Amino acid sequence: MQLETKYHILLLGGSGICGLIFTRAALEQGHTLTLYVRTPSKIPEDLSSNTRLSIIQGELGDEEGLKKAAACGANVFISFAGPTLGRREGTPITNALKILYPALLSAGTFKRVLILSTASYSAPEDTSSLKWWVAINMYIKVIGGDTYTEIRGMAEETVSLGEKIPWTLFRVPLLRGEELDEHWNEGEMAVEACYVGDKKGRDGLFLDRGRLARWVLGELDEGKWVGCSPLISNA
Repeated sequence: MQLETKYHILLLGGSGICGLIFTRAALEQGHTLTLYVRTPSKIPEDLSSNTRLSIIQGELGDEEGLKKAAACGANVFISFAGPTLGRREGTPITNALKILYPALLSAGTFKRVLILSTASYSAPEDTSSLKWWVAINMYIKVIGGDTYTEIRGMAEETVSLGEKIPWTLFRVPLLRGEELDEHWNEGEMAVEACYVGDKKGRDGLFLDRGRLARWVLGELDEGKWVGCSPLISNA
């Protein structure tokens, strides 16, 4: 029996590890996806050949390409794009969001926005945490460049959407794993969603990418964290 498509997802960062894992999981659930990527050849053939997946080639700094992506007919925008190891200059993702968000609003079709971030951006609900103070400072030191400015910029652009589009800024710790979690049991807490400094110690330092993909898909239906910036980690 053919699955009924629930969402048309515009995905940024779809050629990275998280993006590919998410794309596979979303297609398995019957969703339609449009990927905005710089290098389409990075998308495996078994995904790119799927009739429910479209690819738009473009750079983060390509204003016309970003506007074309926003007009693809999607009703959900998800981004797994983020700073990578190695020094970099500028804030290309933040700059892309400054173009994309007005275009999404103009399109008038988008019902949700979910954006990846890290605990380098502090949510109002966060409390003091020694382990996260150390982890954040080590992360910034190792990656270097304009990482901190980029992460804050991405988050601030998203939070500034206010009530214009229901948004969720999902913050992640150290990511690991390159496959979907085949042992996922929806009857159990496969991940924790909380805030930095959680009194029960649920603000873990690690997260499997497969579990993250499943959580994002689940949040699309639940809408539990609309207007929030939870930290997601392994349970």
